[in-house]
Amino acid sequence: MSVISTKSVFESTKEKVWDAITNPQTMKIWYFDISDFNLTIGNQFSFYESDRKEYLHTGEILKVEQNKILQHTWNHPEQSKGSSTVTWTIVEIENNKVEVTLTHEGVESFADAGPNFTPANYQMGWDALVKTNLRNYLYNIQKLVFEVEINAAAEHIWSKMWDKKSYSDWTTPFCAGTYYTGEIEQGSRIHFIAPSFEGMYSDVFYLIPNKLLIFKHIGNLKDLKEVPLDAESEKWTGSFETYKLNEIDGVTTVIAEIDCVADYINYMKEKFPLALQELKKISE
Repeated sequence: MSVISTKSVFESTKEKVWDAITNPQTMKIWYFDISDFNLTIGNQFSFYESDRKEYLHTGEILKVEQNKILQHTWNHPEQSKGSSTVTWTIVEIENNKVEVTLTHEGVESFADAGPNFTPANYQMGWDALVKTNLRNYLYNIQKLVFEVEINAAAEHIWSKMWDKKSYSDWTTPFCAGTYYTGEIEQGSRIHFIAPSFEGMYSDVFYLIPNKLLIFKHIGNLKDLKEVPLDAESEKWTGSFETYKLNEIDGVTTVIAEIDCVADYINYMKEKFPLALQELKKISE
């Protein structure tokens, strides 16, 4: 039996983590919108991954130990006849630190659902949910969403976004002279660099050319070198920056989603719309 497992330690309390994984209003912030979720043994619930009603999930509560263990089934009835079990375990390891472990057993039973339901995809998904989304909620890292409509084909806009010369053009509102090194390829390491030779290093986490690009930010750069993680960067490492392009009849909507620490929220709200307007200007 295949077992997917992911584990993280957070500066938090077991009560706050428990609320995050069991309170529908809190879950909606970082996880999924599951309006019929409650902690009664035998309670059945269902939800979709997005507002587009894609990938129906169903589950049934199997085990509840307050602030310690939550277990439920996890099924995809529209894609597979298989069934699996998800278990959340919370352990308080010291003052203000808790270890959260997620295990998902039985994913091999979804082999009839096609290539999107491989164990590797589940591992990637749960790692992102636990190590990034849950962490962001606990540490008050907010997801900011920006959008612009551009009268051009997605392929053309994509080339303007990631061509190294035009990248420096549309990102000028953030910092004139900003550039990046590395290649936009799955798994590639990217350095985002300011003229001061400081910046951030990130990985290409997921890529569908001309449609979707997700960066996973890792750490800071100083003098063009990757700086080891410290207490501050440990709290945001693994945050995502996502770009989605959706073309309809020659008009493309570009959506940018960023995980943002509290200190930079106002800055990003000011600068990101300006950057997207620059992208629109050079693309049309």
